[in-house]
Amino acid sequence: MVEELKARIECVESAIQDCRSAVEKGLSRLNELLGELNGLTTELERLKSDLEHNDDEEIEDAIAVLSEELDAKKKKLDGIIRGEQYLNELMYLKADFENYKKRVAKEKREFADYALECLISELLPVKDSLDAAMQHVKGDNEGLTRGVEMTVKRFDEILRGAGLEEIKAEGEQFDPFRHEVVAREARDTEQENKVIEVVRKGYMFHGKVLRPAMVKIAIPPPPHPEH
Repeated sequence: MVEELKARIECVESAIQDCRSAVEKGLSRLNELLGELNGLTTELERLKSDLEHNDDEEIEDAIAVLSEELDAKKKKLDGIIRGEQYLNELMYLKADFENYKKRVAKEKREFADYALECLISELLPVKDSLDAAMQHVKGDNEGLTRGVEMTVKRFDEILRGAGLEEIKAEGEQFDPFRHEVVAREARDTEQENKVIEVVRKGYMFHGKVLRPAMVKIAIPPPPHPEH
């Protein structure tokens, strides 16, 4: 989970850096164009002050030259704006693609978890049989008992490593989300609805109930008849 969060932070950080670079590049080009336009404005101010002193034809030629330069600046500005729009579209496409990759990665993880969950569900009856075999071979044959114990231990390690955990039941208060009642027994020494026996173990997979524990719970004894 931590590694996934780090990857997401790095992705956002990279996107921010891309935006900063694009803005800085755009500002640099706009500042350059602004300087050129300021130069045209200065030249126009000079022409205005020289209207009465210079030849009209000379001023007309100067105005024509400035108009041509202004048209060039307009085209340059239009190119910058179009370039920024194109860059923005590329950045949006990049963001969409990053989201797509995250979605695909999430779907792959979910599919892998689902496939593993199905496999473990199929293996639970095998584990039940191994646990039952453990109880039957104890004391009969030391070599056989040790072999079954090692098999069960290794099998449990593999399942735990895959994300399986046993549901706590015996001695716990009945939980309808994790326990399934298959028997009730009157006990005056136990709290009502307390699990007094596990008939079949239950398991969770990555925090989700894979199979509820089958349990026997305590109930209050019936009241004694009055004489």
